[in-house]
Amino acid sequence: MTIGLLSSLRTARLELISNAIDNDADEYDTGNLLIYSGTRPSTGDPIDEYENVELVNFSLPYPCGSIYGNILTFSAVDTVLGLEDGIASWARIVDANGDFVMDLSVTDQAGNGDIKLSSLVIVKDSEIYVVSAALTEGNP
Repeated sequence: MTIGLLSSLRTARLELISNAIDNDADEYDTGNLLIYSGTRPSTGDPIDEYENVELVNFSLPYPCGSIYGNILTFSAVDTVLGLEDGIASWARIVDANGDFVMDLSVTDQAGNGDIKLSSLVIVKDSEIYVVSAALTEGNP
């Protein structure tokens, strides 16, 4: 069940997330959305590069998104090429310094993931794009 929050608390929590992603960022140096294969590690733990292969690296725009109601919708990101072959299974957002901000679920466009990709099957040097990316906070 979703928790029920005062609307100002929902907004404040989303603003904290947005500010963490945009920490030390500007229009030239931004946070990144990294897409991995393998099993998602415990929150914020280092990534085992043998278990988790970085398949895609999206530079996030600055600012990273906008908040309306209880949803932080990420700004559109540029299409990129796959870095390696694999099946996308989870995502990590880091700030402009490369510091951990959050881990997220990933699905194809038909799924319910926080990040929806054009395909979960990533092929090296093939185009991949984010269909949508959003975080929902508390009650609507």
